[in-house]
Amino acid sequence: MPRDDLPLKPIEDKPRKERTPAPAWVALASPWLGLASLILSILIFLVPGSRDPRAELSHARPYSAADWILMIAIYMSVVAVFIGLVVLRQMRTQPRPLSTPLAAQRLQALVGLILAGIGVAIIYVGVAIHAAGGHL
Repeated sequence: MPRDDLPLKPIEDKPRKERTPAPAWVALASPWLGLASLILSILIFLVPGSRDPRAELSHARPYSAADWILMIAIYMSVVAVFIGLVVLRQMRTQPRPLSTPLAAQRLQALVGLILAGIGVAIIYVGVAIHAAGGHL
């Protein structure tokens, strides 16, 4: 019970603004982008690589197929992680327990994060092994 004789009144709690969740297609994009980055990260080691990296870096020769796939896989995994994190962040203020569609979107975001993480791990371990001369 608030007292009227106090010089300062307590601050009233403001209700938290409920965020609007992302559209369903955004959550669905995360696992598909994660899967694509995982497939591309495996494909890097199956396509022909660079024969003359110095010439490629100085733009005397075009980039090899492995270099293009590496670049696409890395950027795609970043986008998959970003989308997954955005979907999860927007669900923080939703009332619990989550409704069935929101729970499915959360699962899709988590699957996208996991697949993209596995793809990134394959890329970095494979490139490190390749840079070390084929063995660690």
